[in-house]
Amino acid sequence: MRRLSVLVAVIAALALAASASAATTVQKIQFDADVDLCNGDTVHLSGTLLDIVTTTTTPSGGLIVAFHDNPQGISGVDTTTGTVFHATGLTREVDVTSPPGGFTTTFVNRFHIQATRGAQSFIVSETAHLTVTPNGTVTVSFDNFSSTC
Repeated sequence: MRRLSVLVAVIAALALAASASAATTVQKIQFDADVDLCNGDTVHLSGTLLDIVTTTTTPSGGLIVAFHDNPQGISGVDTTTGTVFHATGLTREVDVTSPPGGFTTTFVNRFHIQATRGAQSFIVSETAHLTVTPNGTVTVSFDNFSSTC
């Protein structure tokens, strides 16, 4: 009888694990945008943005969605001075929902426009988070943003 109980428990655990699923998509997106620098100049950036999206369903019926983007060879030129800039950094977001209806979202952005030839770089940093309980109560909420020129 004990063996049967253990066997049933193992089969149940495997069935729960099997009910979870995950999928990932990877794509390269053309990026073409103007960024205004702190000194009023404009940098025209272009190149490729690597975009990765992962979606995971949990055995309990929850959902986890993660976005991750980072520049791949994005560069640009200051339209006033001709200074070359290179884009580096990442943008990441993770969203988690639970079957009763609560959710969390965390957003991290580190957007760096790195200057060459001694010019000043433009760096944006942001970290934001929100937690909401199933009854709609916000228990955590912050958005820390800074930019450095």
